[in-house]
Amino acid sequence: MASDNVDLRFLGEKMQQVQSDLRQVRADQLRQEGEQVQMQDRLARVESKIDRLEEKVDRGFAAIDTRFTGMDARFEAVDARFRGIDARFEQVFQTIATNTRILLDAIRGKLGS
Repeated sequence: MASDNVDLRFLGEKMQQVQSDLRQVRADQLRQEGEQVQMQDRLARVESKIDRLEEKVDRGFAAIDTRFTGMDARFEAVDARFRGIDARFEQVFQTIATNTRILLDAIRGKLGS
């Protein structure tokens, strides 16, 4: 019968150890949850910074694109002016050629008479 008696002190010590372990696990869990919240806050700040950087980059590219579009229009205007100048030079050269032919024909006519 003596072996049937369970030492309640031993069980009580084990129960206290289990309770202590559970308190430690809960404390560790709370600490980890707090660290997780801090990490999520940091991640949110990083994401916010990335969003702001993306907006700045987008605005920068939009500004560059606008400048290039403006430059394209200016280049087209310059090209149009050069085409106009080329047409005027062509007209002047044709006039000079015609006048030179007329002058040569007049000189030949005087020499031939």
